[in-house]
Amino acid sequence: MKKQVCRINRSSQNASMRTINQKEEKEMPNYSIDNDPDYWQAPERFRKFLDLGPTIGVKGSIFALGDANDDNTPVAVVLKMEPGYVLTRHAHPCYRFEVIARGTLHSEDGSIHRPGDVMTAEPNEFYGPKVAGEEGCTTIEIFAKATGTYLRMTEDEKGNTVIMNLLDLWQTAFAEHIKRHDAKS
Repeated sequence: MKKQVCRINRSSQNASMRTINQKEEKEMPNYSIDNDPDYWQAPERFRKFLDLGPTIGVKGSIFALGDANDDNTPVAVVLKMEPGYVLTRHAHPCYRFEVIARGTLHSEDGSIHRPGDVMTAEPNEFYGPKVAGEEGCTTIEIFAKATGTYLRMTEDEKGNTVIMNLLDLWQTAFAEHIKRHDAKS
């Protein structure tokens, strides 16, 4: 299939046409958070997160923005936290952008983040703890690299940075969360 594309030359503001080849035209996938069971999904390598998330009080989706098996691929993570869920102090090895989609998230400095509020972090920048409000909180987090979803950095009691691979060490990394969630149940 050939498709006409309009390209604008910014220096002269003249539009030019060219033809590109496309193997097949696909319809862009759309998912509804409220009524689409396929919304809560993840590439195969991240399925563990979907399966284990409820053990700590979260539900999540991971949408790869390219090859899901490439650690350099950016990803979007939707994280739905139960009321009172504590997001402990941690960091990621890449840039991240986060927006509150629903509910509220309370920060350590006393501020309350509401829908539309944005938080950013540079690689290795620690943040938290943060606590989901009484109605819970749903965030959309964009990681510059897929490694941001599973390499979690924390600090030990001496202030040293500890890096855990959540794909391998889920139970260890979230032991405190699991205990807290089990106590509430």
